[in-house]
Amino acid sequence: MDHAYRSPWSLIVIILLGLVTLSGCTKNTGGVTASSATTVDHSTTTVLAKADQQITQQKIAAARKTLAQAAAPTTAVKNLATGLKYYQQAESALEKNQLNLAKGYFETLSNYQGTTDATFITARKQLVKQYQSVKLANGYYNTARDELSVHDLTNAKTNIDKLDAIQATHPVIKQLQQKALAMKQAIMNYEASQSTSSGSASSTVVSQSSTSSQSSSSSAATASSDSTSSSATSSANSTSSSSQQLTTSEIIKQFQDASGVTFAADTEFNITKQTADYYQITAIYATDNSSSTDAKKVTDTYRFYLDSGNVTKENETTGSFE
Repeated sequence: MDHAYRSPWSLIVIILLGLVTLSGCTKNTGGVTASSATTVDHSTTTVLAKADQQITQQKIAAARKTLAQAAAPTTAVKNLATGLKYYQQAESALEKNQLNLAKGYFETLSNYQGTTDATFITARKQLVKQYQSVKLANGYYNTARDELSVHDLTNAKTNIDKLDAIQATHPVIKQLQQKALAMKQAIMNYEASQSTSSGSASSTVVSQSSTSSQSSSSSAATASSDSTSSSATSSANSTSSSSQQLTTSEIIKQFQDASGVTFAADTEFNITKQTADYYQITAIYATDNSSSTDAKKVTDTYRFYLDSGNVTKENETTGSFE
């Protein structure tokens, strides 16, 4: 009878031990399965495909990180990574509107032939197109500002209209168009005040065009014509230049550094015009002509904006500075 009573408990113990053993096996198997499921594919094909998707979404930094995760980087992966590095450098300079710095980066980016990745090439074309539009917008803005400072209102208005006509495909273009609103208002003030007195109109325009207040006061007090006002502006510019306490050689040195151009040692530089905003500098080159004792010289004309460090060059065909 005792034997019959203990038998069911023995069976229960055996069953419980069996369940524990099976549970352990199941957990172990499940652990292996879960670990296998979280394995990330870092093969070349997968990495390139993911990077291309990120490039399409303009996530260049993320694409570079993706390429860096390749288990065994191939030449295609390395070359695309290099191209994206050049892309980021050019893109960053363009976002800051640092055209002098951007020029070199875009030359490097445009000339890079290390990768044939179609997505990268498409993105590069789009960025270069934006760069050209930003350059054009800067040219119109700077020219309009310069023309307004010397009361050339007709041409200033023309260049502002050209700036407005550019499609704002980049934030810098939109910023320049917003800044040009002040110049538009200056022209409107001038045109509206002509019915009262040309003297007050001259004073309004000089003030709105960011010429010094000293020039505005002199213009309003001494003359009512544009020519007299321009003379007062030139006087204020001279005062502004003196306050900076820069010698001609220092200005030329800063211009050469900002231009990014490698000039020959025998290049001559002359400051041919000076306003409150820029120095107009003519570079005179001696041609390589050893058979002539008096070699012919050719020139280029630049405008150097001291405050921003921007340099624009005169287009010999159109006469505009780009």
